[in-house]
Formats: sequence, structure tokens, C-alpha cells
Amino acid sequence: MNPTEEKDKILQYPEELSIPKKNKRNTALLTLLSLLLVSALLLACSEIFSDEPDTTPLPPPETEVETPTEPEVEEEPYTLLPVVKDEDSGKYAFRSAWMASVRNLDFPKKQGMTLDELKRAFERNLDLYELYRMNAVILQVRPSGDALYSSELNPPSIYVTGDVTKGLPTDILAYAVDAAHERGMEFHAWFNPFRVTVDKMPDLTTEEILETLSETNYARLHPEKVLRFDDRLFLNPGDPEVRTFVIESIMEVVRNYDIDAVHLDDYFYPYRSSRENEEGAMVPYFFGEDGEDEKTFEAHKGDFTDIKEWRRNNTYEFMKELSHRVHDQKPYVKVGLSPFGIWGHSEETDGLGSDTPTDSSETYHHSVFLDSRKLVKENLVDYIVPQIYWTFEESAAPFGTLARWWNDVAEGTKVDLYIGHANYKLYENIENPNWAMGSVLTDQMAYTNTLKNVRGSVFFRLGYLVENSGEFSGTGQENLKKNNEHIKTHFSQMAVVPVNRNLPETIPEEPKEVTLKNDVLTFQDGYEGFEEKDKTRYFMVYQFPKGDQNTENPAYLFKKIPVSPGTKTYSLNHLDTENYTYGVSAFTRLHAESSVVVPDILDQ
Repeated sequence: MNPTEEKDKILQYPEELSIPKKNKRNTALLTLLSLLLVSALLLACSEIFSDEPDTTPLPPPETEVETPTEPEVEEEPYTLLPVVKDEDSGKYAFRSAWMASVRNLDFPKKQGMTLDELKRAFERNLDLYELYRMNAVILQVRPSGDALYSSELNPPSIYVTGDVTKGLPTDILAYAVDAAHERGMEFHAWFNPFRVTVDKMPDLTTEEILETLSETNYARLHPEKVLRFDDRLFLNPGDPEVRTFVIESIMEVVRNYDIDAVHLDDYFYPYRSSRENEEGAMVPYFFGEDGEDEKTFEAHKGDFTDIKEWRRNNTYEFMKELSHRVHDQKPYVKVGLSPFGIWGHSEETDGLGSDTPTDSSETYHHSVFLDSRKLVKENLVDYIVPQIYWTFEESAAPFGTLARWWNDVAEGTKVDLYIGHANYKLYENIENPNWAMGSVLTDQMAYTNTLKNVRGSVFFRLGYLVENSGEFSGTGQENLKKNNEHIKTHFSQMAVVPVNRNLPETIPEEPKEVTLKNDVLTFQDGYEGFEEKDKTRYFMVYQFPKGDQNTENPAYLFKKIPVSPGTKTYSLNHLDTENYTYGVSAFTRLHAESSVVVPDILDQ
């Protein structure tokens, strides 16, 4: 026998040993009889030794039952306030101004600036946005076939370099996007789609003009795809290869940068101009009168017989493809468009257009050829900013008439409508009494606040919001100052960018580890996933008066705190907990808001 078998045998009972099983019923009976016998003996003893008989009945035997105990629930040291939106509260409004790079209007202010100068200048512009409590930046990143970013398709912008042979001192767009996000603002990359040159060059041939451009400029490389009108050059929207190139230029930015929106201005086909006729009088001059794109029409017309209808289809197909491409690449990036304020005249469009005189400019029939109304009705853009650059009193294009028309166009769509205001005319048109009033733009905004579908305002342009920059003087400067003060008052409270109904729904997660102790509010980001659209972009701290926790009152928006990479715990100190109650919520990049976490005040 091996050792293992020997060990197993030792641990076994001997085969001849018989161990009887217990009879449970007999055991219980014996136990009961023993208890009765003991009880009887005790009773007998008590009677023997007692002076008086005890007549107190014996209590019945009790069966002990174990009562389950409820687990103690620890109260959470905070309250969750659900946010029930009231879009009429004033809490939700898009606010921005165009920051133009063309001609060095707003940024950069001059060519050839150093890296440090560029950064300081951009930060000062962000200060200006913050001063007016704006929540989005619109920077022109491709002003005329060039780029303020690292591009394999477009050359560095001369408005930065000052020399078509030089490169950018830094990737300006990368810096600008990060800087805007660090202040809790959206960043909209503004593209001019087809423009090649800005200024008239009547004394130069087209070939000579192209030679002034960078050797890598698409227009110079492909002169056959360039059209000339009013002594300016632009890429031919009727050429499918041109449309593809412009879309690829935009998609390069969408892929490589964390922008919040693609923003296009209204340079598609050219606006009308004027020229001298044979009698020496100045008369309107429209693109196409000299057959500028007839050859393109013959080559690409397909089934179209009307060249104007074909042009409108070219711009429609361009915008349709761009919209699909952007949303396929990044569903959370918006596509915005800023068209001329008059789409078309009612008299010329079977009543569809605005009630404006037919001798006013428009963009449907005679120039630009952009059917912005159709784009809105088909939800091919996420927001639209018509440039309504006139006052209420101007008969050629009354502000109120056009604002109402655009409001009606947006009705029933998912497109956000913002209004473009001409604050530059407060200075440039100072001789016009309609522009020489201190509340011109705030009167316009007060009016649009009564329109159901208007959700924000944009000013052209940023530079006119700082009247003491040294660029302005005289009566116009005083007019700017008065209006700017009114705008600041009008924007005295913070506003949140409205949730866009054309983009995917996002799911915010409320902040976690929220505490309030020693007048210091601390919290952490509650989102732990990886879905870009659901990530927290910023937090909002509310300051509620005692007894009033209305999350829709914009007066209670106290502090916006952007998410900072690498920061785990956020804090806000010196709070007035004696007079106010504080809460904090989280917003996604598409501005969906979580519940507001209102922490209990911990002992000091």
C-alpha cells in the first residue's frame, strides 16, 4: 500500500462500525416531556413554599421570531434641480460678432506680426467678446483662397505673412480654437467659399492678377477654373471640380481642428455692380451679362435650359454635399450660413419673397444665385444669419419687414435663426439720421425678441465694438460709444447658446463630489465616457436668492467654468452663502444641460 492509500484508510470509519441515524420525531417528543416534567416540579415547589396560593395565570410560552432590520439609507448631501427649459426666459441666446481677417480688419490687425503679437492680439479680441457677454467666436480662416491654418490645399494667408512666399509663424487656428474653448465659447470657422481676390485690379489682366498669388494657390494652378467679374477673380461654382476642391478645403479643417461650426458667408456668384453705359451714366451691372460662364454652362448644364436655374442648382448641390460631409465626419459640428438679407422680392417670386421693391438687391434671381430659403426649408443648414443691414425706416429694405420674413421662413424647421446687425453703419452711415441714434441696434434686438424663431444676434463686425481703438473719431465715434453702451446693457446678463434641434441629442451627466464648505464650492466632472458629443464642455454655477431656485432666470447665472484637461477638482471660493444658495450643472458641447446639483452647506 502506498502512503496515499494508507492515509485514506486511516481517515475512513471501520467497516464494522454501525452509527445509527437520529430519529428527529423521537428526539422532539423526549424534549417536550422533559420540559413538562420540569415545569410540574417547579410549580409543586412554589406551592409548597408559598404562604398564599398564587392565582396568577402563567403566560403562554412565546416563540421568538427574528424581525428583519431595514438597512439604513444615507441621505445625499445635495439636492438635484431638474432643468425645465423656458426658451422665452432670456437664458438662451446666441451672441457673437464677425472677426474678419480680410484686409486685416479685425485679426490680424497688420501683416507680418510675430507669434507673441498674434497671440496677444487674439486674446484682446477674446476679452472684447467677454466684455459683451458673447458666447461664440466667428473667425475668418479662409478669406480668399488662403488659410490661417496649416493646410495642404491652400497657401498661408498674406494677411498673416505679408508675403506670399512665407509660411505662418504658428498654426493660428489651433491656437484660436483652444483659446476660445478655454473661455467657454464656441468657435465657428468662417470660410469664404469661392473668392480669389478682394480688391479691383482694372489695369491688370487675369493672368497678371493670378501671378500676384502664391504659386500653390488653386486659382493660379488652375486658371481655366477662374472667372472674372467687376475686375475681381473668383472660382467658378459651375465647375464640379471647383466645388469639390472648396468642400475638401473645408473638410480639411473639420477633420483636423476641434471647431464647433463651419460658417460660410455669401460669396458664391458675385453681387451686382455698376458701370458706365454709352451715355456716360452709371447703371446696374450683373454677372452673366457678358457671358462669363456660358462655356461652363454648355459643358455642365445637363438637363437645365435656364442658366440662372442651373447656377442656383450649383450652389444648392454645393451646400447639400457640404452639409452631408460635415455631419458624416462629425455629427456635432454645425453648418451655418450668412446670406444677404433679401432672399427675393415677393413680386418676382409668386409671393414667396419679402415685400421689398424690385430695384433692391437680392440673391435669388439676379445675383449670388443662392436659394437660402430652400436650404432652410430642407434643414440643410443648422443655423442661418441673414445680414439685415438696414434700419426700420429704410424703404428699400425695412428691418422689421425682413426680420418677420426670415422668422416665417424658419417656422416649422429645425434651423436656428440669428440676425446679422450692421454695427459698422453706426460709424460709416453717421450722416443718415436713422443710424445716428443711441439705441439703433438694441431697438432691433428688442423687436426680434418678440419673434418666435429668432434665437440670437451677430454683429458685423467686432472692431466696431471698441470705439476707442484709435480707428474712429468725430460724431461717428460718439455714436458708436452710445450704441455700444446700450448693447452692453442689453447683454448685462449671461446667455447660453441654444440647443440646436437639427443635431443629435446629447446626454449630459451632472457634476459629482459637489460640496460647499467654508464658502468654497468644489465639484468634479461626472462624465466618464468617451462619446465626444456627450463630454462635458463647461459647468454653470448658479447663485440663487434664498427661497428662489428658478434655473431659467438668467439673472441667476453666476459663473461659467470651462472644462480644463487634466483638472480633476474645480473650486469657486468667497461665495456669499448667507444670502444665496449655490448650485452647479454640466453642459455638453451642444449645450444640453444636466440637472443642477445644489449641495448642502457643510459644518465649518
